[in-house]
Amino acid sequence: MKLVLFFAFAVCVFGHAIGKLLLEDKIVGGSVATRGQFPYQISLRYNNRHNCGGSIIDQNNVLTAAHCVDKFPSQNSNIMAGTNKLNEVGVLYLISRYIIHKDWNPIDASNDIAIIKVKTPIEYTTYIKPIAFDATFIPDQVQTVLSGWGYTSYPGTTPNNLMYFNGRVVDLEVCKEALAGDEYPVLDSHICSFARKGVGACLGDSGGPLVANNKQIGIVSWAPACALGVPDVYTRVSHYYEWIKTQQAQPK
Repeated sequence: MKLVLFFAFAVCVFGHAIGKLLLEDKIVGGSVATRGQFPYQISLRYNNRHNCGGSIIDQNNVLTAAHCVDKFPSQNSNIMAGTNKLNEVGVLYLISRYIIHKDWNPIDASNDIAIIKVKTPIEYTTYIKPIAFDATFIPDQVQTVLSGWGYTSYPGTTPNNLMYFNGRVVDLEVCKEALAGDEYPVLDSHICSFARKGVGACLGDSGGPLVANNKQIGIVSWAPACALGVPDVYTRVSHYYEWIKTQQAQPK
């Protein structure tokens, strides 16, 4: 049985299909984050419940995965910022619209990237800040950190506390070999990261930010099951740098 941490398309937000689920809601084997540790982290909510992660990249734009938004109407969604606990009231922002990459393909999970436009500018505070990103190619062995509200075990439930774990970038060819034969291909537009068996992303982490050296380098996309001892696969931010900058400039 494999989990594709993308928020299964054919399933409602809280009923996960058995089989491949796209990475959405979980960090297995992680640690509880302290308040303000990841001020760029947001919870993307559908019908007022956590659906996916995302990251603030400026006052009008949030970065996430395409699979997190392509089946969920923006009028029933919002983002919550400024808190590590899902049961606390942070700062809620209504969504104006989604911009999904025009070549997003759920069949092979390619171009799994989207921009969320918020209706009102995000106000920066001690606990709400943007994450930087650039076009620099990140080589293997660079230390990474992933944060999110994904499941802490599978099967499981969404944790109340924001979790995180540290890993390292995996050489893309090594990642391709490790995941050879999987339903989804590992592409040059991906970046892979791995910690160890028993530690990894899971349902609910989808769309969340993989960070290295205080810059976002990946967006949680997919993985076989949860923390089974193989790399997790992320959309490589540097590959989409120009696309992201173009969408940032688009009106709400």
